[in-house]
Amino acid sequence: MNRRTIQDGVYWMGAVDWDRRLFDSLIPLPDGTSYNAYLVEGKDKVALLDTVDPAMAETLMEQLADVPKVDYIVSHHAEQDHSGSIGLVLEKYPDAKVMCTPKAKDILIDLLAIPEEAFVTVSDGEQLALGGKTLTFVHTPWVHWPETMVT
Repeated sequence: MNRRTIQDGVYWMGAVDWDRRLFDSLIPLPDGTSYNAYLVEGKDKVALLDTVDPAMAETLMEQLADVPKVDYIVSHHAEQDHSGSIGLVLEKYPDAKVMCTPKAKDILIDLLAIPEEAFVTVSDGEQLALGGKTLTFVHTPWVHWPETMVT
């Protein structure tokens, strides 16, 4: 699957899993599901917003094959369908920083064994300038889990 251009410098980098039949082991998915990751390229920095479920990691990594650098990996939510491929992305981009809420940091360290020095925690309302594009992080606790945020 190829990345899709949303607008100049913003790309959908996700994957479609036609075979997944349950969400959270409870909710039926008769048509499968998508894992939505986005690449935002500024003039100075590049951010990957979320990753994909580990079962679909190869699809994401193929889309990243021609991306020379990722400076930031933004984790909106610690569940595997959002963050499960962070480790693989860090292998390709070892200098990238994982941006997340303080609660997400603790969960991701436990779930994925990512070293603490790879993380930068963000405050509610904090902004990150990429050069011509600015991300704003908004904490949304208990939208699903206590550590969620949106960008």
